Amino acid sequence: MNLTYRQIRISDLPAVFDLRLSTIENAITMEELERDYGITPKSLAEAMQSTVKDWLCEVQGSVVGIAMGDRANGEVLVVAVRPGYEGSGIGKHLLSEVSTWLFSEGHSKIWLYSNPDKSLRAYGFYRKLGWQFKGEMVDGEEVLVLENAERTSV
Repeated sequence: MNLTYRQIRISDLPAVFDLRLSTIENAITMEELERDYGITPKSLAEAMQSTVKDWLCEVQGSVVGIAMGDRANGEVLVVAVRPGYEGSGIGKHLLSEVSTWLFSEGHSKIWLYSNPDKSLRAYGFYRKLGWQFKGEMVDGEEVLVLENAERTSV
């Protein structure tokens, strides 16, 4: 499988939303994205021109993974992989891109929201990569934190 990684362009947004709506374990609709998070194609395009940076993975021109971060607060906004492509290292690679960028923007720790259900793939995925739950919950979601060893060991 030939994987290509690159930054997301505005012209990729239809494929990005298609991928995000295809996820199974963290399923969401366009209506929920807008109502609960204020995310629309227009709002994401605007964020991409401001504090959000994002990456995608393609296989033969088809988007199979996405990840986004916000330098304003050090949040990893999303990591999503199309069903059928999980377990192939795509999510890990994309999360690494976002994490490296957020740390390079000066954050000593970065964070994300994650479902606390231990039966979901994300639960073990983040913990295996060093993300830690420090006890904070927001709207039923765990806040996981990853510290930059280079910045915290000074």
